[in-house]
Amino acid sequence: MRYTGGEAFVEVLRRQGVKAIFSSPGTEWAPVWETLARLKAQGNEEIQYFNCRHEELAVSAAIGYAQKGGGVPVVLLHTSAGLLHGSMAIRGAHVERVPMLVCAGESARFTENDDPERGMELQWLHLTDVGGTSRMAAPFVKWSQAVTSRETLSPTVARACRMARMAPWGPVFLAVPGEYMQDEREEEMPRIPAPQACSAPHPADVEWVAALLRESETPVLITERAGLQPQAVPKLVALAEALALPVFESKTQFAVNFPKEHPLHAGFDVRAALSEADVVLVVAATIPWDPQRTKFRPGAKVIFIDDQALCQQYPFWNYGADLIMEADPLLALEALVARVQAAGPVSTARPERLAKWKAKHDQLLASWDQGARAAEHNKPIDPDWLCYAINEWLPPEVIVVRETITHTPAVTRHLRRTGPGNFYKGNIGGLGSGMGLALGAKIASRNQPVIHLVGDGSFNYAPVLSALGFSQEYRQPVLTVVFNNGAYRAMQGAHLSLYPDGWASRTQTFYGVHIAPNPYYAQLLKAFDGYGERVEDPQEIAPALGRAWAAIQKGRPALLDVILGC
Repeated sequence: MRYTGGEAFVEVLRRQGVKAIFSSPGTEWAPVWETLARLKAQGNEEIQYFNCRHEELAVSAAIGYAQKGGGVPVVLLHTSAGLLHGSMAIRGAHVERVPMLVCAGESARFTENDDPERGMELQWLHLTDVGGTSRMAAPFVKWSQAVTSRETLSPTVARACRMARMAPWGPVFLAVPGEYMQDEREEEMPRIPAPQACSAPHPADVEWVAALLRESETPVLITERAGLQPQAVPKLVALAEALALPVFESKTQFAVNFPKEHPLHAGFDVRAALSEADVVLVVAATIPWDPQRTKFRPGAKVIFIDDQALCQQYPFWNYGADLIMEADPLLALEALVARVQAAGPVSTARPERLAKWKAKHDQLLASWDQGARAAEHNKPIDPDWLCYAINEWLPPEVIVVRETITHTPAVTRHLRRTGPGNFYKGNIGGLGSGMGLALGAKIASRNQPVIHLVGDGSFNYAPVLSALGFSQEYRQPVLTVVFNNGAYRAMQGAHLSLYPDGWASRTQTFYGVHIAPNPYYAQLLKAFDGYGERVEDPQEIAPALGRAWAAIQKGRPALLDVILGC
């Protein structure tokens, strides 16, 4: 069959199971747009196109879409400039192992007297770089390559789609010359199937770890992102209950990993427990503790379980271990639970351990709640009370995307009603990606409402106008709650940690901290037929959430600008 490059590109994506293209479009992709327009006219919208108006929005929306289970998305960007605009979010996808195919255009030929019908405009002379876009993307993707000919276009695209889904997952990049997208040739589509299931753990490793945990007196489990596979959450619960095993979540919690109201949820500060633990099991965590500030019990055994436990995307990773089980975390947990349960119950023989951690858990939650309720009437609003009030109001089916920095502890302490697969971390190695991630999650799960919790500093980095336009265009409303303290408090905190008695502290002169005058963010929603409201009264949080909720139920984006005291 004869295909133009654009037709072949789309057909390969279809055969690889791609359902969504996110793009901040460039002129080089006209052959793809022509193919999609033809398919739509013929009643075929198997692949949906989403116009994102900004490259960071396109990539971050693809991240949210993939994390929420939409499948492997494709992102199309405009050559060097577009790639650079989207590069922060692409790097975030690489660090957080999100599978996607990112493509940017370039030119393969710069000769004079070439075919004038190709429409390769003069922009290619000032939008190309030595080595091309594939070299530019190489440091922050899993694999980077340029399509080298029209003949290799289809198999290279198919190979890239497969590579994104091979463990460990991650973004792959292709530079696609515009000329190849226009060339027509007779060809057969490549036969490159989807990759097989992720790797299972070695039975001998499972046996050793299970025996170690059963014999342990003071075991500890730490996780960071096991809940990105929602099926892993009940497996973690089963393992913890079988062993009376306390579960800590790292401070960089990516997902709902373990129910916070479960008596074996031990909180987020693992340092004291590590000083006493004889066995430490780390499941799907890149930064389980601060290696410079953590002391272990002499002779403690440390086991890591992850599909990329050595974190090859980092230049340095200095966590010591007695065993690194390089396997899919869900498969490893399933095997561990089966082996532990087959050997008979343990928790009934250790009632004192279960009672100890239940008492710690109850005391921890009571102290968090007491602190939040004590600030119920504070003006400006206290962030703990804001998060407590959000949790009290929060419908259980809501997807929450968190893009806070200094307010993250308040969010992780108090948001307990979100279920597995309904909580995501939005600051992916940089600020400004959360709105896109929230919209991508909404696209992948259209019947679930989405709330985006964002600091005002992160909000200032986001492509807000593009995101609100996307929400309006596709009628995919998201409720954004801005945690507005008028500052980049992380900057101030870092300064004071180094110079507690310095000139900045003594004169209250802090550079790069204040966002002043404080903008009226709620007014932005008027331009997009949305609902916006500034909230300054702590008793108005729940009523304001109700009004914003009513707006998104009608398909309108909403934003609450909540004024905080710190």
